[in-house]
Amino acid sequence: MDDASLDRLLAAIQEVVRARALPAPRGLPYLGLEHASGTNLDLLHTLSTRGIFRKYELVLDVGAGLGATSRWLAQRLGCEVVGTAPSAREALAAGDLARRARLAAHARCVAAQTGALPFRPSRFTHVWFVETLPRLDDAQRALAEAARVLRHGGQLAIQDLVLRDDGVRLAIPGWRFETAEARVSALRHLPFVDVQVHERTAEAHERSAAVIAARERLVAVLNRSDRRLASERIALGEALASGTLRVAHILARRA
Repeated sequence: MDDASLDRLLAAIQEVVRARALPAPRGLPYLGLEHASGTNLDLLHTLSTRGIFRKYELVLDVGAGLGATSRWLAQRLGCEVVGTAPSAREALAAGDLARRARLAAHARCVAAQTGALPFRPSRFTHVWFVETLPRLDDAQRALAEAARVLRHGGQLAIQDLVLRDDGVRLAIPGWRFETAEARVSALRHLPFVDVQVHERTAEAHERSAAVIAARERLVAVLNRSDRRLASERIALGEALASGTLRVAHILARRA
């Protein structure tokens, strides 16, 4: 995302959040509006069931962007989280949102390329990719870097937007979708074991009327300021609603 689009997205999120009369749900200070696909962030509860999360656990949230997942992890599970963003501007924006939510001490964001993470080997107890892999130029390299920085026995957790089958093609600018089988095949070439795949599409639809209304309002605001971002969110929602895209959880352990 270029800086101009990022600024327009931040302004739109703040406009929608300021217009709300009621407080946001716990763990979602910005109603999850940073989350492009609109999938239900309650899925993170399910994603976190494998692995221990305590204040001394250190989670890497790869491709965290504006940090919705990082803040959820820090607030709901009490662990320390380091997120990565593709640019210094986006990392600063994520840090500012964490500060406003009073979570800056536990959720920080750094600018880093997913194919060359600036962390020493075996640094983290958990690595998360939440709908990140389809946005990467080289997902295989990012997974290899995850293996490098994850300690032995540590947990890899992926929430992915995957194609229904190999015969489906979906063109959304900036996104490269694969099947769940292709993602698992990529992990087989890396030092991960106990790989599990769980279908989560049925649980992925947002049920909160307040969050749905806020997301609809955000798209309306973006239609005025940045139609590309609005179109991206609409296209992702339509692909999920039609079944072209599905939601999968892929879990593995570092050997």
